Parts: sequence; structure tokens; C-alpha cells
Amino acid sequence: MKNLIGRWEAFLRLGRLTRASDLFKARTVYVTAIGFCLVQMANFVQMYFAYGGWILDHTLLLVAVGVFMATAISLRVQANFDFVSVLWGSIILLGIGGTSIPSNVGINSALLPVLVAGTVLIALLGSVRSLLIYCASAGLLIVCLHMNASNADITLLSDPAYVALRNSQRTMQAFIAIVLAGLVLGLLASSLERLFRSLEQSLTDARAAEAAKTQFLADMSHELRTPLNGVLGMNQLMLRTDLDDTQKNYAQIVEDCGRGMITVIDDILDLSRLEADKVSLTPTAFNPAKMLDSIIALHQANASAKDVELYLQVEPGLPDFFMGDHGRLRQIMGNLISNAVKFTDEGYVAMSMRAQDMQDGRWWLNFFVEDSGVGITPDRQASIFKRFEQAQDGQKNIVRGSGLGLAICRELTELFGGEISVTSEPGKGSRFCVAIPLSAVVLDEPKPAAAQQPSLATSNSAAQPVKMVG
Repeated sequence: MKNLIGRWEAFLRLGRLTRASDLFKARTVYVTAIGFCLVQMANFVQMYFAYGGWILDHTLLLVAVGVFMATAISLRVQANFDFVSVLWGSIILLGIGGTSIPSNVGINSALLPVLVAGTVLIALLGSVRSLLIYCASAGLLIVCLHMNASNADITLLSDPAYVALRNSQRTMQAFIAIVLAGLVLGLLASSLERLFRSLEQSLTDARAAEAAKTQFLADMSHELRTPLNGVLGMNQLMLRTDLDDTQKNYAQIVEDCGRGMITVIDDILDLSRLEADKVSLTPTAFNPAKMLDSIIALHQANASAKDVELYLQVEPGLPDFFMGDHGRLRQIMGNLISNAVKFTDEGYVAMSMRAQDMQDGRWWLNFFVEDSGVGITPDRQASIFKRFEQAQDGQKNIVRGSGLGLAICRELTELFGGEISVTSEPGKGSRFCVAIPLSAVVLDEPKPAAAQQPSLATSNSAAQPVKMVG
């Protein structure tokens, strides 16, 4: 059977159809045409004996069968499914109207399922416009049949021969509708089952490929770090030797490039860990104001080299210490301030922290990084936090960055249970906001008052015992 179907599809040249939807429609056409022809041949014989010879209906039946088969064979030349749906819909409507209206039989209930079968065919083969036209035409035909029912000769219902003939015709028409609808819907169900199996297999393959890619990235990142650290170590030793200005400049370029590669490798490692769900938060007590101050100090040299001013503002009156993963939060804010300095050629970069008390010992900490840099175009703001979406200088059309930093920031922020957002205008800078919920804590052993006043504390209390506020 499969060989026979394969030969038929080869004869129709269905292999040239590249879209799965077109292939399904083509199969629907020839399955319906073959089923229609087989059933109508049985109907042809039944009508011949019922009417005692050849009548006009036999001629119309042969024309319909010929049109259906010609339509299926026409797929060899052109697969115009809208034309097929309109043609078949017209044949169905004309056939029902032609057998019901002239004879004043009214609404023939046996023919109504054929209208439904036609609706199924048009919906699968044609466009929405074709379906609407067919439904409107079918509705108009039903109205005509209803009006025609007033002229029906009901005295014929008392004639046993007429009733027997009518019943046999209704039986055959209902059988035709069932066969056509069953063939089409059976093909649909079979195609959907194959589609779902293919999707499930593709999903399994994609997950396996994703896992392999993640492991590969992790392995390669580790392998790259080892020789790169050796290069940087030897380069630092060379920088301590007596070098002339040109040699020192070359060595410093090697140092800067190596540090940049280390940053990219770290991002790839973080990405692979996040994909493998191997990143977890380790809460400790820390001072967020001091953390922000240290981040500002770390990037001060780069900002000063570009004549960019760095600012830090912390809302007064906030608790000094919070419980959270200090290292991961520092990574988020470090990436944001690094990007801000990178994309700001003049002006300022400002970091600020505000908080909102949730009255249960927890606070919503809002961290802002604002700059006067190149900004981000509106079409890129929606995708800037996706993986491998590289930031682009809209004014100079220069791509900067690896496209991993902001994606890692987003995933780490979500790991905290928070959210990250951006507002920006090209040429006028950007403003990133990180909002995360953290619990305030106090130390078991109170510190001297002098150490409690400034928000930028000089001591590190991460290793001291803590208890929750409230």
C-alpha cells in the first residue's frame, strides 16, 4: 500500500512541494478525489437500476467525477489550492441545488451532510475568503430550498415506490458524505500525529544538543582560561622589566586584550552554568552601599581616561545591611556600570540606590545606572536582554560587546526574584533599573555608633552572625 501511494505521489510530482502545509493539501485533494470517484461509481450503478436506465443525473455524475479526477491530476502542473476549493465548492452547491430545486422536493436532509463535507474541504484547502464565500453561498442555497419546500408535492410521500427510491437515494448521499468527511479527517488526524511525533523528536534532539552545547562551552572555557592566565602572568612579569615606551605599549595592549578575553570567557562560563541550572544564590550579610562604592572605585580609572564623571547616590535612612548573594549582585551592577562607561564618550555615569519597605522585614531595593551615552534605539530595547544580542552604537553603527553581559544580568536578576528594565533615547543616554527583594538584617553585636552612620561603611560584616529584622 505504501509503495502504491508513493508511486501515485511520484506521478503527481508532490516532491516539489517544499511546504508541509502544501503537501498536506495536495494529499487531501487526491484522497478526496479518489474516494469521491469510488463512491460515486457505486452510486452510478444504484441510480441506473433504481431509475430503470440512463437519466440526466448519470451525465452530471460523470462530469463531476471527471472534474474531481482532473483536479487531482492537475497537481502535476500547478498546485493552486484556492482554485481547487472554489471549483469543488461550486460542484457541491450546484449538485445539491440541481437535484432539489427543479423537482420541488424542498430541503433534502440527505444532501445537507454533503454541505458539511464541503465546508470541511474548503476549510482545509482554501483561504479564509474562499471559506466565507462558500458558507455564504451554502446559506443562500438553504434559504432557496426552504422557499422551494412550499411547492413540494407531499402526495408523493404516500407512494411506496417513491418513498423507497427516496430512501435509497438519501442512504447513498449520506454514505457519500460520511466517506468524504471520513477520508479527509482521517488524513488530517494521521498528518497531525506524524507532526506531533516529529515535533517531540525535534524537541528531544534540541534538548540533547543544548545540553551538549552547554557542556562544550563549559569545557572550552576552562581549557581557554588555563593558557590565557599563563599568557597574562608572563606578560605582567614582562611589564615589570626594563622596557622602552614602544615595548611597554605593546605589552599593555596584550594585557588589555587578555583581560577582555577573560571577561568573555567568564560570561560564557556563567551562561553555561545558568543553562544547566547550576547557579544558586549564597545569601550572606553585606552592605550594598559599600558594594556600590567599591564598584565605582573599580571603574574610576576607565571613566577618568574618557573624561566621564562617575557619581553615586544612596538614599539616606536605609538599613545598613541586607541578606543576599553579594557576589552575584555585584556581578549584575558591575556589568551595568561597565557597559555605561563603555558606551559613554563624554558626560556622566550615575549609580543610585533606593528602597521601599514592604513592612515584613523585606525591602525592594532599586538600583539605577544612568548615563549620557549613545542610547539604545526603541527597536533594540525589547531584545537587549536576550542572549547574543550585541549592543550597537546607533550613531556610529559600531557593534560593541559580546552580547552576553545583559542576558546574564537578566537571568541573575530573575534568580533573585527581581526584574531588570531599561529606558533609553538614542543620543541622550540610557537608564537601567534593577529591582530585587532583600531582607534587612542587623548584627548580633552592635558596632560603635561611628561605624553605623555613613551608608558607605568601611568594614565588611559578611562573615559575622546576623538575625532578621522584624
